Amino acid sequence: MRLSELAERWKKDRRSTELSLVVPVLLLESLGEGARESWEQTGAIVVGRLPERSDPQVFFVEKATRSGNAFPMGVTIGRVESNDIVVDDPGLSRFHAWLQQDAKSGAWWLCDADSKNGTQVDGESLTPGAKVALRDGCVVTLGQASLRFLLPTTLIELLKQ
Repeated sequence: MRLSELAERWKKDRRSTELSLVVPVLLLESLGEGARESWEQTGAIVVGRLPERSDPQVFFVEKATRSGNAFPMGVTIGRVESNDIVVDDPGLSRFHAWLQQDAKSGAWWLCDADSKNGTQVDGESLTPGAKVALRDGCVVTLGQASLRFLLPTTLIELLKQ
């Protein structure tokens, strides 16, 4: 879903949309080199436009309902369909990273899954296997793809603009 589509849904039914926004999101703001060619080869570009900073793709941080994901501990991110969040960019590993919420504090953590091209949070490289706390609004870089992590309250404020 694009941010503009979510904003339209919010304008039509604010209460229902607000109530449905209970998990953080990742806004896919840009892809890395070679992503256009990858999208053309896989047909993803037919399904939707390439991400733009002005109208990013919205990924809800939650387990997907499809089968094939053998990683129950968190929300997986990668370039293949068995992940919970699929980013069609050749710079991402098949299983690149995962997000996990701390049950006690509610804080969200990101962990690099020993990816080929690495993971960064606000420009700081992650050590594979080490969990890093995410803050609202931080930029997560997977390979060369840039995603912004937003808590539901921040997303709702963004939709109001």
